[in-house]
Amino acid sequence: MLQPDIKKYDFIDALRGLAILGVVLTHSSQRVAATNAMFQWFMSEGARGVQLFYVASALTLCMSWMARSPHDTFPIRNFFIRRFFRIAPMFYVGILLYIFLNGFSPTYWAPNGIKWWFVPTTAAFLHGLNPETINSLVPGGWSIAVEMSFYLILPFLLVYVKSIRACLFLFILSLLLYGLNRLIIPHMFIYPENQQYIVSDFHSLNLFGQLPVFSLGILCYLILRNNYPRKQIGIVGGLLLVVFLLLLRYPVPKVPQHIIAGVLFLVFALLLANWPTRLLVNPITIILGKLSYSIYLLHYAVSIFFSRLGFDGLFGQSNLASCLYFFCVILGTVFVSFFSHRYIEKPGIAMGKRLIEQGVARHSNTRGKRLAFARQGSDHPTRF
Repeated sequence: MLQPDIKKYDFIDALRGLAILGVVLTHSSQRVAATNAMFQWFMSEGARGVQLFYVASALTLCMSWMARSPHDTFPIRNFFIRRFFRIAPMFYVGILLYIFLNGFSPTYWAPNGIKWWFVPTTAAFLHGLNPETINSLVPGGWSIAVEMSFYLILPFLLVYVKSIRACLFLFILSLLLYGLNRLIIPHMFIYPENQQYIVSDFHSLNLFGQLPVFSLGILCYLILRNNYPRKQIGIVGGLLLVVFLLLLRYPVPKVPQHIIAGVLFLVFALLLANWPTRLLVNPITIILGKLSYSIYLLHYAVSIFFSRLGFDGLFGQSNLASCLYFFCVILGTVFVSFFSHRYIEKPGIAMGKRLIEQGVARHSNTRGKRLAFARQGSDHPTRF
């Protein structure tokens, strides 16, 4: 099914679009809550959209790497340049925006206040190394820290992970690292009892906590590349979808729910790739997917803006009110994101592309001069 090119598949944009709808749904419901217990659960589980992002991201990156690396002069360098200029410009705008909105006062994720060194640490994408920085400066910034860390290791992982068997080994290894991470973290960071919550969350928010989900995204790519019969994918995938939906709704003690969600989204992505139903893959979900990065970083700001205007107070506490507030937040954020996507994200991507082209041009010129010098030297034999 997957060809060795970098064609944009609509179903991947749709996956991102569905993921961002889930994330915004969760955060909007925290301001205007639903009243029905089942509805509350559904809205809170929208936070699993981050894991759907990770599966879609790993799938896309594998497709891009396999298509480009055989032809790139400097594949690893160019990969890092593309990734940096895809993420950094909008993220840096997010840092400035939330400093302006929230200042440096204590927050849930930074109970001791935001210190000056949080800013350069976050700008360098190193905020995922500390419980107080991982999610304090930019709301939701923890996932950006994890994503950038995954970028650093992916080209080296793909040297060895070239088969489903190797990827399953990676998944098992990542589960072991997750368990080790969970044991070690509480001993690495000591906080007062009333602040221990940031440590207990940190083990699942950092790279080792989310690496199993990324490995499932790589597995998704390998399964699609192998072109298994659609009937086989439909039967096995349908059964697994039901099983993991039930596991998500009725959790098993000590089984990480975000990893359950990762398996669920692996199956979902495989089914959507083979059956891109119009209900899920349509112009709305595709556009939301293209704007998803800006929406992710800006929807918190839109919610803050609504709150300071007193907009939240216009809604009561009901299922309908929660849904209406969600639609207001998503519509407001999409409007702003059209501009940030056009004037921040796209120019950033273009800048990265220009840097790569300039590097290729310099390499070609240098190589041409060396060849010319070598030919010139061959025309004048050395005299003894």
